[in-house]
Amino acid sequence: MKPSLQIVVRLGDDLNWWLAPTPDEPDPPRAAHGILDPRQVRDLREQLAAYRAHGLDPDCVDEAFHFYAIRAEVAEGMLQLESSRDGGELFALPAIDEDGDGPYFDFLDALSAARIRLLNAAHHRCTVEEMQEELDALDRDRYFNADTIHAFEQINEILQWSPAEWDQP
Repeated sequence: MKPSLQIVVRLGDDLNWWLAPTPDEPDPPRAAHGILDPRQVRDLREQLAAYRAHGLDPDCVDEAFHFYAIRAEVAEGMLQLESSRDGGELFALPAIDEDGDGPYFDFLDALSAARIRLLNAAHHRCTVEEMQEELDALDRDRYFNADTIHAFEQINEILQWSPAEWDQP
């Protein structure tokens, strides 16, 4: 799906930014994942640097997101953003197709594999399947509680994941 040149975002109660619904797209699939603010984008880029040595392509971040800069403040807690790739303070919207697939999910898969390689380099063996089982269980709990996970939290769950048995004494 080609990114919109301009979007409107709102600051949620959770202090994360989310796409504001529009009359022609009241509930787009990409809206469910929120939009990373400039601070989160910087933090993500810093964290991902350690994963390059474990096979994460640095370009996959640029492919996984559409980048936007502030164009105007619409109202308190609402901003109009315009498509931009010119450095500075950029927001990052996950690149998700209309069918709910896309480069963002390819990025999550690549990040999961790199996380497992990083953990296996320092500890005993674990697999992407183990990680996915545990993260899927978290998603099921969210579904039953009607909670929505923001993209930044979703990415950090992968970056902070370790096998459950490592937490046991």
